[in-house]
Amino acid sequence: MEQRVLAPHSLLATYYRTALLLGLARGDDVHRWAERVIEVEHDPPKALFEIVSVAADDLTGLRHALWPLVVEPDPPAVIEAILGVLYADLLGERRTFEDTLAILRQMRGLLRLPPETYAQLNATLVTYATSQQQHVIAGWLDRFAQSRIEESQ
Repeated sequence: MEQRVLAPHSLLATYYRTALLLGLARGDDVHRWAERVIEVEHDPPKALFEIVSVAADDLTGLRHALWPLVVEPDPPAVIEAILGVLYADLLGERRTFEDTLAILRQMRGLLRLPPETYAQLNATLVTYATSQQQHVIAGWLDRFAQSRIEESQ
């Protein structure tokens, strides 16, 4: 399998673009990240200045400004981090089960998921649809509990 070399900040930019699409991140989260990078890097990517110039409540504008930095399709690490956030939000009751289910369905329809992840998610959703037992979804998401994308990437 071919190994891709990612530009600095590509994973976080991709994560934020996808998280904004799914309603899992806020614009001010993206601004804080871009501002931190601008502060610490000698020659930060120009796209970061574009990101901080977009209003924090303009999610479409932020997603567009992130585009020059992102990786397409979302790498498995980004998908796993998104699923990790979903799981943490579900466990911490920051997101209802119904909202979690809606986001999983959106992921299946909107994102180009890795084939194995797509198959597992689809099988989990089918199992839930026939059983109506919430633990089916929570049990599948549990495998992503430790998935994160670190700021240093």
